[in-house]
Amino acid sequence: MLEFKNVTKEFENVTAVKNVSFTANDGSVLGIVGRNGSGKSTIFRMILNLLKPTSGEITFNGNKIDTNTLNSFGYLPEEGSLLNQFSVIDICEYYGALKLMSKDEVLQSLLPWLDEFGLQSILDMKVKKLSKGNRQKIQFIISVLHNPDFIILDEPFSGLDPVSVEELEKAILKLKADGKTIIFSSHIMEHVENLCDDILLINHGEVLLQGKLSDIISNYKIGNEHVSSLNDIFIKETGNNEE
Repeated sequence: MLEFKNVTKEFENVTAVKNVSFTANDGSVLGIVGRNGSGKSTIFRMILNLLKPTSGEITFNGNKIDTNTLNSFGYLPEEGSLLNQFSVIDICEYYGALKLMSKDEVLQSLLPWLDEFGLQSILDMKVKKLSKGNRQKIQFIISVLHNPDFIILDEPFSGLDPVSVEELEKAILKLKADGKTIIFSSHIMEHVENLCDDILLINHGEVLLQGKLSDIISNYKIGNEHVSSLNDIFIKETGNNEE
């Protein structure tokens, strides 16, 4: 279980995250949604110890996050992080080694995921020859290769066609069923509705709404009318009509 307790992050005269509290429970998916610049990336970077909070506390299973804790985390960044000159197997072995996995352990974990996505034929292919969608799938596989307990997925559906989106949603739900704690962000509210148990809606670093997704949708009204989707709530709360 990941827990944020009254976390604030300031940069000089800018407050990027203001007094944020939430819990991400084992075997659940938490969606963090908000505009670009709302504070999502700052939250992720504080979880990963890349940034220190100005105040407040972040814990995983009741303990402060340290190097040992981070070894049990998986992270899919929004920006691509694959090296074009390597083959798929080479890049997986490289990232696996960073998590202290042997080549045999990498292969044992990698092959079932390649089967899951129908990518068995690209094992020896150079990264630079992969389609954008397949690059994203390989990045996802790398993020879970070491069987992490906690997984951050930053815009995981970027570049994927509808069939690949369905495959990735299925994979995320499989990880959830295995008891993993998952946090992800997405600009597509349909993905959030399909996957999330809970949501955290933030704007300018502050929490606007949080709780069970089903409760938020069923209880939210615009005027006297109930809304039918998270997208309606997002637009109303953030004033953003681009989603």
